[in-house]
Amino acid sequence: MSVIKDAYTAVVNIFSKQFYFFASLASVIGLVLVFTNDKHSVVIALAFFCLMLLIFTLSLLYTLFKITGLNNNDFESKSTFVKYETSDCKNITFEIYKLIQSKKPILSDYSFNFKWSGSVIPTITSDLQEVINVMDLQDPTQYDKAILKFKKPVYYNDNQVIHFKALLNDVDRKSETFVSNRITQEVDIIHYRIILKYKAENYDTNAILEKRKIDSINTNFEKVTEIGFDSVTKSYEYHLLKPDLNFIYRIIWER
Repeated sequence: MSVIKDAYTAVVNIFSKQFYFFASLASVIGLVLVFTNDKHSVVIALAFFCLMLLIFTLSLLYTLFKITGLNNNDFESKSTFVKYETSDCKNITFEIYKLIQSKKPILSDYSFNFKWSGSVIPTITSDLQEVINVMDLQDPTQYDKAILKFKKPVYYNDNQVIHFKALLNDVDRKSETFVSNRITQEVDIIHYRIILKYKAENYDTNAILEKRKIDSINTNFEKVTEIGFDSVTKSYEYHLLKPDLNFIYRIIWER
């Protein structure tokens, strides 16, 4: 029964705007028919029915074409918030909030790709989703995955906030000091906040934002800009607006 209910809800969600339009139009046509004679009423009603059927069929075909043909992805990314925080350079909290829009009739989970360069396996949690599986591929060239299950299905064109949280142990200091994002879809903004509470009061070294093409493995990163360190909040903060597609962006700083 839950599958039927979810399918029904998805159909209503996708075509609700068309239903509202036709209902409003039918009300107007009905009001007009009150003031016309019987012969004209039949002609107007038949013409309206044919027009409504044509518009609905075209809307259905257009929507199905959008769902199955134009978008090969399950979702579109809208914005991302990245936070890296540590008070002692050993225990690190890494969080990502990500706003997505579903491009499937029903989306029930989200596969989150991540890569931790330290030697201790991270603890993965989420405040908004249920972590049902974490796949450590043991391959430095591949991203690990965390499967985040939604508390309720997300329907076509609905928005959903993804939350990924990793508790990282870098007691042996083997991790690399950077955060990065692969841009495989258009995104309006990525907000970075890197909080390093252990830094000395006089620390003022800039972090570097750099990028390279995803498929250019042997190519060095190119510098985009420098990011100043805020000694009051002991953090780097940067808003990356509309990053280029098919690039890896990363912010790197001194340990």
